[in-house]
Amino acid sequence: MTDALSGIIAQLERQRSAIDRALEALREVEGIEAPNAAPVKRTAVKAPGKSASDRRSEGQRKRWAAKKAEGAVTQKDSDEPPPKSRITPEGRQKLAEAMKKRWAVKRAGSTAKKMARKKRAATKAG
Repeated sequence: MTDALSGIIAQLERQRSAIDRALEALREVEGIEAPNAAPVKRTAVKAPGKSASDRRSEGQRKRWAAKKAEGAVTQKDSDEPPPKSRITPEGRQKLAEAMKKRWAVKRAGSTAKKMARKKRAATKAG
């Protein structure tokens, strides 16, 4: 197993040196100087002992903190009154009429039931 890994490492190093030589040749053609050091790519390191949901919630808290810091004002923070209803007076009138009709039907049904109960009670008693 270690022989296979060392072989892979050797092959990758040969490829890297070949790529470095090719880059050097291209820079010479263009007259570009080689950078001092190759940038090191950093990978995100998982915080030890934290679950994925903990990391997500921590990220969400950071996003909200950044949003608040940039000046996003919530309704609770502002001195403005809450937004008023967007229903028009005509719409409000239509709703009121519809509710009156519904309640009238309900009342009529309940009075019909009361009358039927009274009638049954009177026939049983008499």
